[in-house]
Amino acid sequence: DVKQGVSITARVNYRHLRHSYTDNVFGKGSGYKELPVVEIASRTRVLAIGNNSPERATAGDNPTWMRWNNLGIALLDQLQYGDALNAFREAIKLHSNDADGYTNMALTNIQWEKFVPARAALETALELNPGNARALYYLALVERRDGNTSQEIADLKQVVAQYPRSVDARRELGISYYQSGDQKAAMEQFQALQNIDPDDVAAHYNLSLLYRRSGMKDSAKLQGSLFALKKTDPGAPTYSQDYLRMHPEISTESIPWHVHSSLHHIHAADGSAVTETPMESTH
Repeated sequence: DVKQGVSITARVNYRHLRHSYTDNVFGKGSGYKELPVVEIASRTRVLAIGNNSPERATAGDNPTWMRWNNLGIALLDQLQYGDALNAFREAIKLHSNDADGYTNMALTNIQWEKFVPARAALETALELNPGNARALYYLALVERRDGNTSQEIADLKQVVAQYPRSVDARRELGISYYQSGDQKAAMEQFQALQNIDPDDVAAHYNLSLLYRRSGMKDSAKLQGSLFALKKTDPGAPTYSQDYLRMHPEISTESIPWHVHSSLHHIHAADGSAVTETPMESTH
C-alpha cells in the first residue's frame, strides 16, 4: 500500500560493551551509568516506488574500487568465499595496480584451501609491489604448506625486517625455524615475541619445549607454568554453551551473519489492527 518512496537509513553505531555484559559485571539494577551509543556514520536513501535512477557519489564517498574491496572483505568475514573473490576481481578491474587487491584474493583462496590460485595472486601482488610485507607473509604460509621451508623462512625474515614488532610474523618465523630444526633461531624469535607480547601462549609453549631441550630446566618449568596459566580453559566450551543456550540474544553474536531488530507496534485508529514494522536492522 506504499504510495510514496521508502526511506532507508543505514547507521554504524559504536558501544564499547553490550548491556548484558555490564549488567553481569556491575549487577543489574545497581544504578551504574549505561555506556553511550555513539553514531559513527549514517546515510539515508529514498527508494521510489517504480523506477530509480542511480545517484552520483558525494564528495566524501569512497571511490568505487574501494567499495568493491570493502564488500569483498565483508563477504570474506561471512565465509562467502566465491562472492568475496568476485568482489575483489571487480576492485582489481577498477584499480589494477593495487597489490592489496591480489593479496585479498589470495587470502580468500587460502581460507578456501585453494592454494594454487592463492600463490598466483600473491606472485602478481609482489610483481606490482616487490617486498610487500603482507603478500610475503601469506606467501610464506603457502610455501609452508608446499614444504618449501627455506623459502618460507626467507619470506618471513623480510616481513620481520620491515615490521620487527609484528607478533604474527615473529610467531610464524619461530614456528618455521622450529620445524626446520634450528632451535637457536626459533628460541630467538619466540623470545622476541615474548618481549612484544608477554601473554602470547604460543611463545610460552614453544619456549618451554626449547628450553627443556637446551637443558634450561628452570626456565622451561617457568614457561610451562605460564602456558598452563594462560591457555584456554578446556572446560570453557562447556560453560559457554550452557550460558549461550540460556541467552539466545547473545549466542547469535558468534554467527558471522545475524540480524538485530527493534520492532515497533503500530495500532490502527480504532485499535483493531496491529502491525509490526522493523525500525532498525543491522547485521
